[in-house]
Amino acid sequence: MTFESLDSHLMLDALPGVFCAGEMLDWEAPTGGYLLTACFASGLVAGEAALAYLKHA
Repeated sequence: MTFESLDSHLMLDALPGVFCAGEMLDWEAPTGGYLLTACFASGLVAGEAALAYLKHA
């Protein structure tokens, strides 16, 4: 999976309703020990997006 296959809410373009977060993302950044923070932050974004997706489905 690449970041190009995700929309701005971390949903897979090919599989609407499937959101990716944390270790599912291929990190290509020097996180410097902050991987947990990045995982939690992406989880929050994906979780809120999933909730919004379900409310509009």
